[in-house]
Amino acid sequence: MENCLKTFCFFVLSLVLCAPVGAFDASPEVVVLKDQSAARPESAAAQTGDVQADVEQFFSKPMRIGVQFEFLDSNHGQAYQQTKDQIVRTFGGKNVEFVPLNVEELVNSISEASVDFLILDAGFYTRYETTNGLKAVASVWPLSSSDPSVGTGSLFIARSSDDTILTPKDLVGKTIAAYYPKSFTGYLAGLRDLYQRGVVIESLEDKVIFVGPEPELVAGAVSSGRADAGILPACEFERLANEEHLDRSLYHLIGLRDDGLYQCAHSTELYPSFYFAALPGTTQVLRKAVGTALFTMKSDIESVDWSLPATNRAVHDLLFDLKIGPYANLAAWRLSTFAKEQSTTVMIFLGVCFLIIFYAGSLSVLVRRRTKLLDQAIADRERIEREAAASRDHIANLERTGIVGQMSTMIAHELKQPLGAITNFANGLLRRARRGKIDPKVLAEVLEEIVEQGTRASEIVNRVRAYAKHQNPKLAMEDMSVSINRAIEAFSRSRRTNAVIDKHVMSYLWADIDGWEIELAVLNLLKNAADALEGYDDAQIRVEVRPEDRFWRIEVSDNGAKLTQQDVDRFMLPLVTSKENGLGLGISIVSNIAERHHGRVIGRANPERGVTICLDIPRAVMPEHTAI
Repeated sequence: MENCLKTFCFFVLSLVLCAPVGAFDASPEVVVLKDQSAARPESAAAQTGDVQADVEQFFSKPMRIGVQFEFLDSNHGQAYQQTKDQIVRTFGGKNVEFVPLNVEELVNSISEASVDFLILDAGFYTRYETTNGLKAVASVWPLSSSDPSVGTGSLFIARSSDDTILTPKDLVGKTIAAYYPKSFTGYLAGLRDLYQRGVVIESLEDKVIFVGPEPELVAGAVSSGRADAGILPACEFERLANEEHLDRSLYHLIGLRDDGLYQCAHSTELYPSFYFAALPGTTQVLRKAVGTALFTMKSDIESVDWSLPATNRAVHDLLFDLKIGPYANLAAWRLSTFAKEQSTTVMIFLGVCFLIIFYAGSLSVLVRRRTKLLDQAIADRERIEREAAASRDHIANLERTGIVGQMSTMIAHELKQPLGAITNFANGLLRRARRGKIDPKVLAEVLEEIVEQGTRASEIVNRVRAYAKHQNPKLAMEDMSVSINRAIEAFSRSRRTNAVIDKHVMSYLWADIDGWEIELAVLNLLKNAADALEGYDDAQIRVEVRPEDRFWRIEVSDNGAKLTQQDVDRFMLPLVTSKENGLGLGISIVSNIAERHHGRVIGRANPERGVTICLDIPRAVMPEHTAI
């Protein structure tokens, strides 16, 4: 499909170039006009001579191509390098000069017409398209997007430890780090998203910290606490994480969307990425020749394509909403000016208002009569609602009383392991102390384990208190692989079993979860598997995570005794256990956690030996994330 689109674009532009004046034959050094004078009338030959003279006159000096600094870093610099190589191959190195431009230099080059072409982002192109006559030659088509008009956007990030920022609206009153005031995806796209969500953007102006066009500086300002949140161009967060320039676990992503940019997280509406634009003084023949060179550029799977110019309607909407660029004059609206320009409309409006007021007055008597009846009906309704609210409160109190009883049993189940571990470590230290042989290193390690197990017991008590208060867990988008690996590590340190743990857990399992509860659920499944393997020499526990429909499926399997599906269905029931001293709460706790996460628990007997328990947790809004 991609090659077909390139061929079609090349064919169309070739027709334009060939009718009636001829066609360009691109070689590595120069663009040469084909001689077709023998096959055309005399007037056509004259036109050919004019076009060829135009090209020769232009190349009396190198054509200058200004490049916005942001494009130099686009796609790890590959987009710029491939474009530069294609232009040089087509027109010759001596005929082309590439000029990197910062923001100030970019604006000056447009006003002074010091370059022939510009590679600039959609925001700058749309600002100067109307006022300075820029002409779009082509648009960047990122291979990660479904269309060149939805090639980029912005992403909101915050510290993972800050639970006060869960949605973009929570950014009101917070300090925000961004690139610079005119940066399209480094600031303006995020600002417009907040405007669309009803945020008064004027209230954010003194809360924004501009750190420059470096994503590392924005992420650093957030992680250091200098800013509460940051605005990054789409795909920059993934690039920094893949290059290990930041730790993903320090951040959480806010307001993610899933619409067209498949490989990159983004929080805002999507817009065109970069434009290759010509200044008004550039000849039409040269614009067509450059466009043909761009459309026939070969690209690989990690690069970008150039396509026909994408519509920038969405960018115009952004500039209009923010009242900047060609719409800056709208911010200076005055009532007197409006009344003068729209005097006829204002008079009609005032007349309609007078008629409405007159009609409303004539209905006031009827309204008074109806009001008495409505007041009585409202009073009756409020009384009924108060009685219903009192009944609901009474039922809720009864439910919490039942939950307290259930939670007390859960405490007995969950506190057994950390308290047992603390007892074992303390007894070991006591025996060593009596022998007078205590290695300081071993002492430190044992004390660390005791502290960790004590902290875990305290967390269990806190969670049970929250359940008794009828509080639901706070779910946030997290990488679930972190919680799963933490549970496996804690289980391994407990030395509960000699079974081999076969782990198949990929990274970036994005889901809306409570990380502690997921860790507790996986730990319970591992303990059940270990109990089932007691006495087996070839004991093995397999932990695997894979996508299943709209869920992440966490499978914990053992190779214990041969069981039937009826046996598995029986011990999956609440408070049913196959262990002599068990309480039957392990699977019940996992089921409760799955229910609070809108998931499910499935048990099945293995064909050979043992049991597989599946915990399904719904995937986040973006199942196509790079984790897959």
